[in-house]
Amino acid sequence: MKKNLMTVITLVLCLVNLVLSAVIVFAVVPEINNVNSLISKVSEAIELDVKTGSDADAAASVPVESQYRYAVNGGEAMTINLKDNGDGDSHFIVAKITVTMNNTSEKYETFGGEENASLYDDVYKVNINKVISQYTIDDIKSNQNAPLDEIRDLCNTYFGDSSFIVSVGFTEIQYQ
Repeated sequence: MKKNLMTVITLVLCLVNLVLSAVIVFAVVPEINNVNSLISKVSEAIELDVKTGSDADAAASVPVESQYRYAVNGGEAMTINLKDNGDGDSHFIVAKITVTMNNTSEKYETFGGEENASLYDDVYKVNINKVISQYTIDDIKSNQNAPLDEIRDLCNTYFGDSSFIVSVGFTEIQYQ
């Protein structure tokens, strides 16, 4: 009799274990995945803020006398179409854009200065159009630094030196 009772208890415990395992698989695991997704999104946002902060520190660490400002497109305004924001209108910006270079960078002799920088004016224009056209007018108005930082990073990747382009900025900007 005791042997049958032990078998029944073991069988009941196995069934309880099976039910609890099913609860874990169907209830707890999806919640853990949601939490992991949330943590990933938060960490990406933090990395972006940290990156922006460190880039700002890098720009501040380059003394003014070591910076060369180059006006893209010969100092003329560029008209750039923006991504559709769903309101049915097409939007664009008209902006004058300046690239600030670090004249102590090893790439400055090759790519910097008035004569050399103007040879790469098309590279700047293509990168500017490529990045800014991915943003809506609302995105640009709410945070101008994000596309400018992206342009800087894209240009630095192109030239192969993360310290060559210190910053990219709008000298004039109009939204439409």
